[in-house]
Amino acid sequence: MQDVADHPAATGERILICDDDIEFAQKTCAFLSGKGYPIDHAPDVPVARQMMADQSYDLFLLDLVMPGTSGKILCHEIASRVDAGIIMVSSIDDDAERISLLELGADDYIVKPFNEFELLARVRAVLRRRTSATQSKTRVTRFGPWELVENERHLKHDDGRMVTLTSSEARVMRFFAENPDVLCTREDLLAVARTRQHRGAADRSVDALIKRLRSKIERDASNPDHIHTVWGQGYTFRPG
Repeated sequence: MQDVADHPAATGERILICDDDIEFAQKTCAFLSGKGYPIDHAPDVPVARQMMADQSYDLFLLDLVMPGTSGKILCHEIASRVDAGIIMVSSIDDDAERISLLELGADDYIVKPFNEFELLARVRAVLRRRTSATQSKTRVTRFGPWELVENERHLKHDDGRMVTLTSSEARVMRFFAENPDVLCTREDLLAVARTRQHRGAADRSVDALIKRLRSKIERDASNPDHIHTVWGQGYTFRPG
């Protein structure tokens, strides 16, 4: 099997790492730049904001815990304003924290310490998905009173209301809309959402994601018209 180190170098996608651990940041910058990625380093969120004002980035590596403004705040700002990938980097291995960051719009979460080539694989995966989404034509899907515009990551209701989706929510919503009445297990939806480092059957991030989607699309989230629970098995989607 071809090792990740043997893959071709990057093609110019620029990365910004925001981390107050200077030694870690320098080591990561040296490694990724050696793989062909232009990469800059900001030691805190205010500096990262200044750099973002002067330079466009395709991917952000954000430390969760930093002095002053946290990486979580910057993650939210980037996800709501910039079309770029986000990988959170932290020594905190906590399910609730990981889920909250995915809700904010992070594409991935990796726990320190980690193998450099694991980080490289994740960087390439996030950038590959971003490139694919940018190059694909905007697709529109309708169900009930809703219209899903995938590449714009929002839902539009017939009454004019607009609802914003995170990247994971948009992927799951698209999958549901294109696969009505199909039983989807939690493992299926984890794969669709591309949520990493989950805990198998004990992972509740899918349930949290479904709860959020129901709150956005259902008239009554406690008695849903579209996303139905199949107890002990998973979920099905009914478009009507």
